[in-house]
Amino acid sequence: MKKHNLYIIILGALITFLSLQGCKDDENTPIDKDNKAPGQVFNTSIENLPGAALITYSLPSDDDLLYVIAEYTNNNGKVFDFRASYYTNNIKVEGFGAAGEYTVNLYTVDRSENRSAPVAIKVNPSDPQVQLTAGSLKVQPDFGGMSFTFENETKAELSFIVFTTDADGTETAAETFYTSSKSSKFAVRGYAAEPRLFGIVVQDKWENSSEGLYQTLTPIYETKLNKSLFRSIIFPNDAPATHWEGSLDYMWDDVVNDKTAHTGNDASTMPKHISFDMGVEAKLSRVNVKTVPDDKHWYNDVSPRFYEIWGSLDPDPSGSFDSWTKLVSIENIKPSGLSVGTLTEDDRSAGRNGDDADIPVEMPKVRYLRIVCTKNWSGNTNMCISEITLWGDDN
Repeated sequence: MKKHNLYIIILGALITFLSLQGCKDDENTPIDKDNKAPGQVFNTSIENLPGAALITYSLPSDDDLLYVIAEYTNNNGKVFDFRASYYTNNIKVEGFGAAGEYTVNLYTVDRSENRSAPVAIKVNPSDPQVQLTAGSLKVQPDFGGMSFTFENETKAELSFIVFTTDADGTETAAETFYTSSKSSKFAVRGYAAEPRLFGIVVQDKWENSSEGLYQTLTPIYETKLNKSLFRSIIFPNDAPATHWEGSLDYMWDDVVNDKTAHTGNDASTMPKHISFDMGVEAKLSRVNVKTVPDDKHWYNDVSPRFYEIWGSLDPDPSGSFDSWTKLVSIENIKPSGLSVGTLTEDDRSAGRNGDDADIPVEMPKVRYLRIVCTKNWSGNTNMCISEITLWGDDN
């Protein structure tokens, strides 16, 4: 029995010793530390790009080579460095704020963190995307403010800072938009229909900024449409909205709950549509649509996922689409991107806010609206809508 215990003690001590040795081996230090600098890169070639340069090179033969550093100083005096492992023979240097000649220093680094002597390379990047995008800006008056479009060919990460004047005439940032889209349209709203100075500055993730584009614009008048004037209307080919005790009238009662316009839950994939009369002719500017405010319906069930708003001044009584104009297509986007049935607080917050969509300013004046569901979150074309709110010019 004593001998057995002795074996256990010896075995435990051996395991502890080996464990400590393993910890020592795992320390993040070079195995062979020396003070000898590695060789330099050679046979360099350059491909100049918008706001960037791709440098290709041959590596020295040092056995302990670890990575390559490319380093440069931009026009604002800020130093940038980029790294590439010894498994590749090129490195992309980015963040140049303007076209021109820049000096990039290339260093090799070994496992002892020794740096080689620099190899100075002259690069000549073309205009960066931030400047190209600024040059593509198109600004126009819009409902309650202004809107702008742009081109972003390389899908760079950009921000657009919109400035305007406050009540004291002081220039202030009104809103900032972030995107990496190839092209898009953004709008700022909430201003009276009177001349106002607007400015836009484009920035990239390297803190490069364009010059401000300033224009004095007069926002187009808009108001929230009076829901007390809305009336249900049913054309022969419309879907009944009375399933699950539903009614079209619930869409404009200013109450967001489980009382909805509900077209059912059959498996049809043919687009379904419902219609109503706004009571006035109006040039619409934007719309907000909300579904049932609970976890069962947000991004789930028969809540519309892809749908359209159509308008008409004089609809054909047969329900034909010949007299209707598609005003906007809407996608109900789930912020988290998680699978159906799994929600985050961001998803719930977006669900409570509902879908906001801008109506292009060139769309005609309408009185009658039609909502067309092409696909819901269950894969068919039914829809349940709890509330719709509209803005525009009803003069």
